[in-house]
Amino acid sequence: DLMKKKDKVKGHGFLKFILVLIIICAGTYYYARYVGTTGLVIKEYSVINEKIPESFHGFKIVQFSDTHYGMTTFNDELKNMVSKINILNPDIVVFTGDLVDYHYNLNDDEKNDIINILSEIDASLGVYAVTGNHDQNVSYEGILSGSNINLLKNKYEYIYNGTSEKIMLIGLDDYLEGTLDLDAAFSYEDDTSYKILLAHEPDVYDKLTKVPDLMLAGHSHNGQVRIPLAGAIYKTVGAKKYYDPEYSLGDTKMYISGGVGTSKYKVRLFDRPSISLYRLYSK
Repeated sequence: DLMKKKDKVKGHGFLKFILVLIIICAGTYYYARYVGTTGLVIKEYSVINEKIPESFHGFKIVQFSDTHYGMTTFNDELKNMVSKINILNPDIVVFTGDLVDYHYNLNDDEKNDIINILSEIDASLGVYAVTGNHDQNVSYEGILSGSNINLLKNKYEYIYNGTSEKIMLIGLDDYLEGTLDLDAAFSYEDDTSYKILLAHEPDVYDKLTKVPDLMLAGHSHNGQVRIPLAGAIYKTVGAKKYYDPEYSLGDTKMYISGGVGTSKYKVRLFDRPSISLYRLYSK
């Protein structure tokens, strides 16, 4: 009888353990799905470099990335994002790819909604974008042009800030699904301007023939699910090597946006949706 009682107690203990485990797993999933995907945060960074012209001292760049419309981002989330961007009063805004999730069938009304919302972005010197691996369709370029967003596809442009001083903005076509042309993107000759590179996948850095001073990328979502001390637990192709928020790579400072939306799975854990604000300072 005593043995039977001990076995019964053990059985109850095991059932309690399983029940607690189920509750923890269910609670974590609920949090990751319905709480972790909300509450857009702003990450601020100071970028200091002697190559930055005096007239660009305090220049503000806002980056948003990986909205993946149709997953956990819809009109309300986009409107909230644009509102937060405009409050920051940016000089330029850059988008580093994956606007609409390619599993989502965008209808004409939604396309027009996105155009109307993104058209409200207020940046004194323009809005620029590159393509991501989810942007390989005709509607993407149509949305950008309708929203007055400049697409940099394997090309560069100069940004002037009220004087003859300038910085260079370079944009790459998508590394995984696009037609990457580094020769075209870096076709300048002996230019000493401060150079900012926009790319979707951060791992393209190791393919570069010329290195920028600042590189802004997306794609990794910083792992989307992060565990304290362990960091990102999911690393996707194109962001296997570089996936954390920032890296110092020789003469290049790289920042990777955590993104606004979700990819593959509608969850985020210890990695809230975010946009990034960079303030440039000349030394």
